[in-house]
Amino acid sequence: MPVYTVHAPTADNAGIAATDRFAFVRDGFRFWAALLGPLWLAWHRLWLALIGWIVVMIAIDVGMARLGAGGRAIFFTNVLIALLTGFEASSIRRWTLSRRNWR
Repeated sequence: MPVYTVHAPTADNAGIAATDRFAFVRDGFRFWAALLGPLWLAWHRLWLALIGWIVVMIAIDVGMARLGAGGRAIFFTNVLIALLTGFEASSIRRWTLSRRNWR
């Protein structure tokens, strides 16, 4: 059974009339976030997370290459980061909504 968190904007005092603006965020693994991480982040307008993802991926790839890691090790590290993105995608979305003062 899927579990959702519901987020409502608090910008104005529209009350129950603003129910069409509620955001429902499903918990669990997000396949498309794992497969196409940057596109998924851009689609959901998670700009800070997208910038962070790009910086982390570049830093890890360059760092591992300079330490002499092989291509296979870099590839598996990228796969692990993609899986982490898929598992944490809902949390990233909730964090962004919270940062935008949605409750």
